[in-house]
Amino acid sequence: MAMPGETLQKIPEHLEQHLNMPYGGLFGSSVIVQVVEEIVSDPTMDYRPSYLEDLTGASSPSIRDALATLVEQGLLEKSRESGRHPVYRVNVRSKKFIALSFLAYAVLDDRESTDCMDDAVQDYYSRVLQAKYEPMAMASTLSLEYTLEGKSTGTGMHHEIITSAVS
Repeated sequence: MAMPGETLQKIPEHLEQHLNMPYGGLFGSSVIVQVVEEIVSDPTMDYRPSYLEDLTGASSPSIRDALATLVEQGLLEKSRESGRHPVYRVNVRSKKFIALSFLAYAVLDDRESTDCMDDAVQDYYSRVLQAKYEPMAMASTLSLEYTLEGKSTGTGMHHEIITSAVS
């Protein structure tokens, strides 16, 4: 938000075309954006170039270029050859893929007033990060002294253990 009297920096003209595109033109190509949207929505699928051509309406060379870029970026991996054409799988371990998934959940949350992104972040934290960032045990410097019927059994703060006879 601009402060009164402050001039906002103008977006370069060559980037204006990306303002209303998903991911803000992050990938620079509408074919890549279409492929990214597909792989984020279904990361378990095997993707063949011909399927992506049919889905996007893009030419074979455009799809090949998009797939090569996404492999280079680490979002896709060539999993095997099927005839003459490779089959691609989403690299679900890629932090870029995880971030794009969170972004997709954020868009859904904003549109539908849901908590999908919060749930996904919580799941990611508990599965991946929690053990790294939370200690397994906590140490304490509290020192206690216990007494039993007036006899000292330890040092530190004084606490009496009260014993009673049961009849």
